[in-house]
Amino acid sequence: MSKDVRTQLQSKISMPKGTKRQQKRRRSSKKKELVQDVELKPTTPISTPDTEVEQVQREIIFEPNPGPQTDFLASTEQEVLYGGSAGGGKSYAMIADPVRYLNNPNARMLLVRRSTEELRELISVSKQLYPKAIPGIKFMERDKTWVAPSGATLWMSYLDRDDDVMRYQGQAFNWIGFDELTQWPTPYPWNYMRSRLRTTKASGLPLYMRATSNPGGPGHQWVKKTFIDPDTPNKSFWATDSDTGEVISWPKGHTKEVNRYLNVVYTC
Repeated sequence: MSKDVRTQLQSKISMPKGTKRQQKRRRSSKKKELVQDVELKPTTPISTPDTEVEQVQREIIFEPNPGPQTDFLASTEQEVLYGGSAGGGKSYAMIADPVRYLNNPNARMLLVRRSTEELRELISVSKQLYPKAIPGIKFMERDKTWVAPSGATLWMSYLDRDDDVMRYQGQAFNWIGFDELTQWPTPYPWNYMRSRLRTTKASGLPLYMRATSNPGGPGHQWVKKTFIDPDTPNKSFWATDSDTGEVISWPKGHTKEVNRYLNVVYTC
């Protein structure tokens, strides 16, 4: 038996019953003092679930209203109309929709109104939202174009007469918006701009056309025939030619077969 083991056994045998070793009591006392020091001197403020929720809420820049505004922004169909009476948040939803693509350097987007005078309100609303949503974004007053730090662009322009579509000939956009669609007397501008809706596969961007509208206006009949008559609100349906009634098909061999519309809400 080794000397160390013999010493330990002798110590245990000679220790009276019920006697506690002083060394262990001292160690326990030190641990208690250490815990007390930590409790008395907290180094960081305590975070509760309530404060965390409050901090997240403060960072929300825009939250869509439940119902039509949320449905419009969540739609995945290629062409969507958001209709209804004035004051329903349609134009604000139109401004908010392209924000999700402004961090993609391949994004090229276009938002049009019938005239430059009508465009001013949209530009004013965009100036309230975009700088908060996309830090560093700049608005080029001369070109009426938002340029994001990523290189993405949103051109805010007009399309008054049918001939004005030539301004966009040869250009490509992954997102096109028409604010107040019933202000256009004929479907020609809408139909023509479909041909400008394109992007590369590598961009990772979807192709969307979006429109808002109030009841009435010079284009009420063709908009109703195109979006309202084919099916019930909030239900997808295959796009058809407003003159012939035939389903609009992509060229043979194209990766996409047909366009899809979604009539989100329209109050006549």
